[in-house]
This record gives sequence, structure tokens and C-alpha cells, in this order.
Amino acid sequence: MRLDHYRACTWREKRQVLDLFWRRGRAAPPTMVAAAYEYGWWAVASLTVIAVELALVVGVLAMRASSWGWWVGAAEAANALALVWAMRRLRDVEAVAAPAEPGSLTRAG
Repeated sequence: MRLDHYRACTWREKRQVLDLFWRRGRAAPPTMVAAAYEYGWWAVASLTVIAVELALVVGVLAMRASSWGWWVGAAEAANALALVWAMRRLRDVEAVAAPAEPGSLTRAG
């Protein structure tokens, strides 16, 4: 997925895109929705990679019986919640974007 719409935004518009993606109930122009949709796929991918890395660290720390495992486990739980929220918001943004511009949204870029 390319970030063409997102990269074309100004700094202020990028803040609005992030606000649109991470919060509910925001109305926005179709270009902002398209940028939020593009950003959403990158957010989900990044959080997934972080979740896998933290799971590996938790596993290693658990094998070593380290007390740091609890802290990393808490970070893993927080990341999992963020990942679930990002996936939910991506689905919501996709539902808003699909009727507005049916041919403009693609998953692979």
C-alpha cells in the first residue's frame, strides 16, 4: 500500500488524518478518508511487527525467569490493545471510504 494521499497532505492535514483514523465520529473530505485508509494499513502492519518482536522478547525473558518479563508482557498487552483498535478503526474507515469512492481504494499497491 502506497501512501500517496497521506504524503500529499500538509503537516496540519496529516494531524487531521491521524485524528480521523484513531478517533471515532469524525467527518472528513474524501481525500482525508483515503489518506486515513492508507495510513491505517501501515499502522496495523507496524503494530503487528512490534507484537511479534515483543512476543519473542517475552519468550526469551520467560525462559530466563527474568523479572523484566512482566514489564515486557505489559507492553505486549498494551500493544495488542492498540493493534485491535487499529484493526477496528481500519475497518470503520474502510466502510466510510468505500461508498464515497468505490474505485479509489485498493489493498495492495
